Parts: sequence; structure tokens; C-alpha cells
Amino acid sequence: MRQLLLIPLLLLLTAVLPAQISAPEFLCTRSEAGGEILTWTNVLSDCGPYEATEIYRSTTADGPYTLLTAINDATATEYRDENPGGQQLFYYLQYRYACPDTTALTSDTLDNFIPATPILEYVSIESGDVLLNWQLSESPEVSGYVVLEITPSGTTPIDTVGGDVTSYRITGVPENELTSRQYRIAAIDPCGNDSPQGTILSGADLTGTGGEDCDADVVVTIDEATLATFLPIASLELFVATDGGPFVGQGTAPGDSPTLTYDLANDGEELCFYVTATLADSVGEARSAVFCKSIDISQPVRSFAVYGVEQEDGGGLRFSVDSIRNAGAVSTTLLIDGIGRADSVLLPGLAAPGGELALTVPTGVLPGDSLRFVQSDSCGRTITTNAVSPVFLQATGLPESATLDWTPLVNGLPGSLSYTVLLVRPDGSLDPVATNLSALTYTDESGSGDSIRCYRIQANFIPAGQDTTYSFLSNESCVAGETDFYLPNVFSPAATQDVNREFRPFFSVAPVLQAYRLLVFDRWGALIFESDDPFRAWNGDYGDRAAPSGAYIYTLSYTTAAGNLMTRSGVVQLLR
Repeated sequence: MRQLLLIPLLLLLTAVLPAQISAPEFLCTRSEAGGEILTWTNVLSDCGPYEATEIYRSTTADGPYTLLTAINDATATEYRDENPGGQQLFYYLQYRYACPDTTALTSDTLDNFIPATPILEYVSIESGDVLLNWQLSESPEVSGYVVLEITPSGTTPIDTVGGDVTSYRITGVPENELTSRQYRIAAIDPCGNDSPQGTILSGADLTGTGGEDCDADVVVTIDEATLATFLPIASLELFVATDGGPFVGQGTAPGDSPTLTYDLANDGEELCFYVTATLADSVGEARSAVFCKSIDISQPVRSFAVYGVEQEDGGGLRFSVDSIRNAGAVSTTLLIDGIGRADSVLLPGLAAPGGELALTVPTGVLPGDSLRFVQSDSCGRTITTNAVSPVFLQATGLPESATLDWTPLVNGLPGSLSYTVLLVRPDGSLDPVATNLSALTYTDESGSGDSIRCYRIQANFIPAGQDTTYSFLSNESCVAGETDFYLPNVFSPAATQDVNREFRPFFSVAPVLQAYRLLVFDRWGALIFESDDPFRAWNGDYGDRAAPSGAYIYTLSYTTAAGNLMTRSGVVQLLR
């Protein structure tokens, strides 16, 4: 049914559209002995009898055009127009047929000058070939383009391509000549005219520095003088291939910045680079020559993750870090930042952490302190790790219960963190009391009448993306019943009550002890006070002068009449 409807529609359109007489194919003009020779080929029309081929002329492209001549020979394909002064003239042609109600089409309008020069946009180096790209000539009579190479002996034609072609690939060019050879383009018409030869262009060279010794970055530079001969450049993009792999984009730069930096090079890699210049208005992309470099650098120190730290009973520190080993590190410093202090400890010979790391720090570590490592290599490059803080436990209570409060394990890393409460047995073994805690406090109501109950907290950290658990123990903190002792966590020589003016353990009954020892240290690890007498207290003095207010670390140890070794350590605040 649709086909039946279409036939009347086509008949209607045919009846409405006027008949047209095709124009001659105006090929070109050429200047010859004071005249202009116009050349065309005829296009036949069967609408009626041929009458003439009309030639119109003007001195300007926009007209007005007047009839120059009417040629009555239907086979004529040339006409000479005298032009002794060499004036620029413009022509077009049309047929006249004895065909009523018809429209005669006009040919292209050509002038009597040679074709306009085509614009060579850029030269690109691609897969070892040279690729030329140009814009079509503005002259409609152009029938082809001649690709020319500039050599020391002159200009040599390489090839001729059709008038609608705008690119040409030159193969077989030696690698060392890809950017030294020069090219230009000329337009030609059917009359043998050729345009003035265009701008001379060549491929852009690429050079590079770095990738050696301490200079880990590779800096590549595209030949700025060559880029200046191309059409305007909007941006540059760096492409890098590693060890023969594919080229991958690695950053961009403005079109007026010919230098790009690659900072991901690793020692021993074979890297190749090229730069793509994107022309303004998306005209095209010109690729530079390839620059290759064998990387031979002093491997820089790389930052490593510190998962946590615990302070061991003997005062040492145990760190767990990831497996990165900075073999090129020449110095490692431990930075300790706390309330009112900032210490640094040079750790000679510690060049490659990787896993467990045990240190002894003379200054000691207090609650609230954070620790981080700084490593440097022989090139002066430095990394600083994340900061970590150990867990500090304070236990209070008994006989019915013990309340435990602790500071968090701090490492600033993504991952999961939980805590386990451990009961310290007299033989030193650890029994879990509560597991998988997220809070920083716990009340143990499982007391069995023990005169002393000691605890530790175990922090359990699993880094994001891993299944390994890193565990860190807190200090040991004990609580005593009525038959044992109590140690205050603060005292002041200026207190109104006698019991608050000194620091020592207070026993409910006269103790029967062996190997009693109480030691007090300042935050830098200096011994301030020691006693082997349970009834001798520290009055807050250091030698013959008063110790300043602040936090002090104490350790207490003794053996009971039953032969059990008791230890306790913690922090006491001295107030003035």
C-alpha cells in the first residue's frame, strides 16, 4: 500500500521541480603570451538543441559578471581571453540550450592565477614512518598534490596524490633521519599549473634527561622550534612504554610547555617515551620521535607502614611494620612527640625495617606519646612514616571487681582494630578475660578473692586488604585487695593530708616481703628515686632540689612470703 502511495508523490515532485542544464566542467586556466587560456570538458544535455557555451568574466570574485563570449561550437573545450596587462580575472561557464522552462547551472568560478598554496599542518612520527597532514588548497581547480622532500641538493618530488587527499605516509625512513628530513606540499591543476611550495616542516625530535643515580625523574623535552612551525598547539601528552609493553598516557602539559616529567621510573626498567601534540580546534595530533632510556638509579627510600608499638617490660619498644626494606637508607631517626616534649633518637645502622623491629629508647615512652620514623638516603631523599602510640592500661578496684581503662592503639591506618583483656597469672602466663572489644574500658567481675589481680590489654589490628593480625600488649597494671597494697596515681608535697604528700605503696597490714624495690623515672628515663624499704616514700625531690610537676614512671617489684614475684608499673602525677 505504501508503494502505491509513493508513485503519485514522485510524479508530483517531478512535475514541480524545474528541468536543469548541467554546467561545463571548468578545469583550469593558464596564462600564455599575454592571454588567459580557459580549459573545460563538455557535459551533454538532452533537453533540446544546443545553442552556445557562454563565458562570463569579472575583475572581482564577487562580481558583477558580464558575458565575455558565447561559443557556438558544442565541441570547443578551450578559449583564449586576451589579458596583456596580466590583470586578475574571474570566470565561470554555462550552457545555453533551446529548452523552455529550464535552469542552466553554472560551473565553478576560477581565477587566472595559479592554485593557492596548501597549508601543511604538521608532521607526525608514527610506528617508524613519517606522516604528513595538510589542508586542501582554497583553489577549486586543484586536481592533486605533490609531496616534496627538501634535500641538500634541492627539492625532490616523492609522490603525487589526488585532489581530495590530505595526508601521506612515508615509509622506509632510517630511524636516525626521522626528524632530520624536511617536507613541503604543492598543489597542481589540470592545466599544469602548480602552487607556490608551502612551509617546510619536519618531525619533532624528543630528548630526555634523568633516570640516573640520584635523579630518579625522567624529564623529556620535545623540540620547541619544530612545534613552532606547526599549526597552533593546544596541549601535549606524554606516553610511556615499560620494558617493551604498550604505550600508556602519563600526563599532559600546556601546548607552550615543551617539557614533561615522568616520576614513576624504577631501577632496571627500559622506558620509551613519545609526546603527542594536539593542535588547536582539534585539527589533529602530531606525534614526536621516540626517546628510550635504561633506568639506572639509586633506589629512593620508600615510606612504610607502622602498624603499632608496644612497650616491653624491660623498657624496650617493639614495632611491627610492613615488609618494605629500604636497603638504600643511610639514616633512621625515631621521633617522639608528647605533651610538652619532642625528642628524636638517631638509630645508626637501622636501614631496613621490614617486619619486626625492636629498639631501646633511653627517654622512655609515656601515655599520649606518638612515635614515627624518618629515613633518608644518600641522595638526600627523605620519608616520614605514620605515627603510632602504644596502649597504656590503668586498673582500679577489687575485691569484687576491677575496672580497666586504657588508651587506644593509634596508627592512623585503615583497617580493623579490637582489644582483648588478659589476666596475668603468677607464672606470667596470660588468660583472656574478654575478647573483640571496641570500647576502651572494661569491668572484670570475675574476682575470686585473689589479693592481687594483674591485667594487660592486647590490641589486635588487621590492615585493610590483609588477613594478618598484628597484636600489641599494653603495660601490666594490677589491683590489690585489702590484704595487699595500694599505689596512688597522684600526690603533692603541699597536700593537707600526710598520706597524699608522698608516693609509696600503702599496705593494709605489715608486709612480709623479699627483694622489694621501688624505682621512679622522669619522662627522659633518668632515675629520680629508688628504695628497697616498703615504708620509705618519695617526697617529690630529686637530689637536693624539688622535681618539677609532671608525669613520672614507676616500677615496683617484690617477692611475697609465698614466693610469688609481684611487679607493677605505671605513671604517677606530681603536683606542685
